[in-house]
Amino acid sequence: MKLHLSGKTAVITGGAQDIGKAMAKAFAAEGCHVAVCDNGAVCDFASDVSAAYGTLDVWINNAGILFPKPVLGQELSDFERVIRVNLSSVFNGTQAAGKEMQKSGGGVIINSASFAGILPTAYRCSYAASKAGIIAFTKETAAELAPHQIRVVAIAPGMVEIGMMAERLKGPEREEILSRIAMRRCAKPEEVAELAVFLASDAASYLTGSVYEIAGGQNCIQDIMKPWGLA
Repeated sequence: MKLHLSGKTAVITGGAQDIGKAMAKAFAAEGCHVAVCDNGAVCDFASDVSAAYGTLDVWINNAGILFPKPVLGQELSDFERVIRVNLSSVFNGTQAAGKEMQKSGGGVIINSASFAGILPTAYRCSYAASKAGIIAFTKETAAELAPHQIRVVAIAPGMVEIGMMAERLKGPEREEILSRIAMRRCAKPEEVAELAVFLASDAASYLTGSVYEIAGGQNCIQDIMKPWGLA
């Protein structure tokens, strides 16, 4: 399979740690020029990168935060902050990148959604709402930008071995957590990164408007397996 990414320019927001960092390494390994934006102004960043490298081929809206609180105990300010960082940033990044890609004849925009945007878990109302919004936004903008040869797709990871989840996997909750996943393990950040590399490549040239779950069978076959004694 030929990915044809060498020499292309990729921008990753929220790229300083965890999944974003893994993505930066994966794209660099394919020979891409990689620019990482973390807590920055994406509008200026997009034009600066395009000017520096002559093109902007791949833009990944990856920045995100999580405040796990019950809906009746969450402050409006916290809810709005999650929406701003997780969802409004995707609008800003897409608009900035799309304008640059339109000038150069096309590109790929990848949005980091989440399995929580498809099947939410408790105490993550703001996070789930933001990720569900990303999924809808991805589908709508894919239709709008297709005439400009800009593909827009989303990745929806399930449980990934990062941050709070990595710590929980070291404790007594481990077995209960893994029991929800058909593959009985969490994803590694590098596995999510490799999916992003594929979606950005020429091998995925006809893919747009779709959401790609990378969840190891999380919450999709357990109820079928258990009655038959397979879980």
